[in-house]
Amino acid sequence: MNELLIAGLTDVGQRRKDNQDTFICTPLWSESSALLTVIDGVGGYAGGDRAAAIAKESIERYMATPNGDPLSMLRESVVFANNQINEQREQDLRLGQMCCVLTAALADVSTSKLYFVHVGDTRLYRYRQGELTKLTQDHSLVGVREDANELTEAEAMAHPRRNEILRDVGSSPHRVDDPNFLDSGETDFQPGDQLLLCSDGLTDMITQAQIKAVLNRPISLDKQLSELVRVANHQGGNDNITVVLARNDVRTSEPAAPVNLPNPKSARSRKPPVVPVAPLVPAVEQPIKPEPVKRSSTGRWVLMGLVAICGIAGIVWYQSWPSATTASIVDSLNVAHSLPDTVAALPVPSLRLDSLLQTAHRSADHQLVLTDDTLRIDKPVSLTDSLLAIIGRNQLTVIAPRDSANSMLAMRVERRGTIQLNNLIISGFKTGIETTGEARLVLNKVYFKRVDLPVRAAIRQDTCLNTIISIAVQKQSVPTKPIHP
Repeated sequence: MNELLIAGLTDVGQRRKDNQDTFICTPLWSESSALLTVIDGVGGYAGGDRAAAIAKESIERYMATPNGDPLSMLRESVVFANNQINEQREQDLRLGQMCCVLTAALADVSTSKLYFVHVGDTRLYRYRQGELTKLTQDHSLVGVREDANELTEAEAMAHPRRNEILRDVGSSPHRVDDPNFLDSGETDFQPGDQLLLCSDGLTDMITQAQIKAVLNRPISLDKQLSELVRVANHQGGNDNITVVLARNDVRTSEPAAPVNLPNPKSARSRKPPVVPVAPLVPAVEQPIKPEPVKRSSTGRWVLMGLVAICGIAGIVWYQSWPSATTASIVDSLNVAHSLPDTVAALPVPSLRLDSLLQTAHRSADHQLVLTDDTLRIDKPVSLTDSLLAIIGRNQLTVIAPRDSANSMLAMRVERRGTIQLNNLIISGFKTGIETTGEARLVLNKVYFKRVDLPVRAAIRQDTCLNTIISIAVQKQSVPTKPIHP
């Protein structure tokens, strides 16, 4: 049985009046995987605790539903959190300097994998068979020198500039492929391994040898947490202290259950029970009289009628199909209520949305290209900062719900700036597109069929003042193809 033990603890320390740290320590997607994050609001600026809270909420919300490979999702969640903090900074001058640092990890004992993303001077360690390995590198002036062996651990802990960071989350907008923003990686997470994520409030106070001594003790994770925080406070507690622990408690081998074998002597001496057998009675087969086949003289006329109906339907479809010369309408919605019914019923197999999104996120142009005719989805397509466009290349691609339970929303735009949609038919949803940020929609050959609300702009209450929403809607009939004799 797979087991993943997790626990987290944060403490204000001995010198601070408030705690600007926070953490995430929760199962994710299944009992065998967990989301582990330590977030440290940057001290010295107003809103450090606010930045940490925004980062926590953003990462939890982004990671709630699996949508691609775990490492890509972790990277995107941190970029999403960064841009959410940066947006708040621009809206409130009192929070103009707020930011945070963080380390986020996804541990999965079913695959023995660990994925992590890191910005700043929080840390991630792996403890395995008595050895403590630091998996992240500090983005700080002193941390860089310590990782390069220019400073010893003791010298780094006592250095007056040890808290000056080189990277942070929130001070400027970023994209997932921006260089020199975040570090990420993946490694193995074997049975018996233990993970430790922490803020610098721990590692500025206690040494790695002291951490190893605590992790080596055969006690529960909660007791290990309490002991680590106690030692850090005892040795100064100059900053907030936050620690998250995880242990891969999967048992590699289970002892075989004892098998009670029968005694050969007693088995030979014991006679098998006598079971009376009823005499067999031969079954008498009853002859089956075949029914006469009735011939109908109307079958020929029914067949001819079906052929005629199919021919008429083909002509109607050919006349009503959109041509390739449809006029482009930029920054407007092409709402077509007269789309042919045959479009929504194209018998094309559904596509794997997660795989397509993963490919788009990693592509150079960050475009999701739909090559088939129909994409049936069981959750809204999320357009984040690493996705710039969705394009249907095979004439028009139909986006439809997999069933009625998934028909509330087709797409959710969660990025700022321009997002482009080309050659799409959004069919059968309550809402077609929902925007949650400062997005500029550029729609080219985009049609809405049986959609109650084509576009909805969701605006937070604290930003609705002095906000103007302008959506141009043009009702346009579908161009027809000429009929060739």
